[in-house]
Amino acid sequence: LPCGLECSEGEQDLIIKIVNVLEAENSNMILQKGGNIELEDLAGTWELMFSSSSAMKFNKGLSGLGGSFPSGKFGGLKQVLKANKYLTDMEYIERIAVTPDTASFDVRVNGDWELEKQMSLFTGEPSTVVRVVPERVTYGPTSTRADHWKSLGPLNSLDVAYLDDDLRIMRGNTATENVFVFKKSTS
Repeated sequence: LPCGLECSEGEQDLIIKIVNVLEAENSNMILQKGGNIELEDLAGTWELMFSSSSAMKFNKGLSGLGGSFPSGKFGGLKQVLKANKYLTDMEYIERIAVTPDTASFDVRVNGDWELEKQMSLFTGEPSTVVRVVPERVTYGPTSTRADHWKSLGPLNSLDVAYLDDDLRIMRGNTATENVFVFKKSTS
């Protein structure tokens, strides 16, 4: 599975070490702005490159549907964050790859998002949190309310640990070992 969902413990440890170094780099917009980032700094389409989340590993992706279909597997995840002065819309697009490829499909999760300043439970330092409120999960002809999809939980409240023009690193704000690395999409 992509995005670190099937990496070895050694590979995961190496990525976490790289993340720790990046968080302290001068290129980190979070450090440059003292945590005072704007919605516009995060707006755009982001592709998940890595996750250490045990919940995502267990669910074989975000929705949990990848392991529910014969020959189905997680095929990637995009997060689209839109922001203007009136609204903040969010959409996850999870690809479920199925054999044959023509049977593959997308799971779409729509909702709202916001930035929140709070004190870290672990460091006592100020942190910037992206809070996501999923509203609907849609795949094929099925559309349901998202409030009962427990598998969406790992991405609902994350600290922004690193941000530059191309890369965003998020950590669980109650489980800092949960790391999510996103790359800004050019398309």
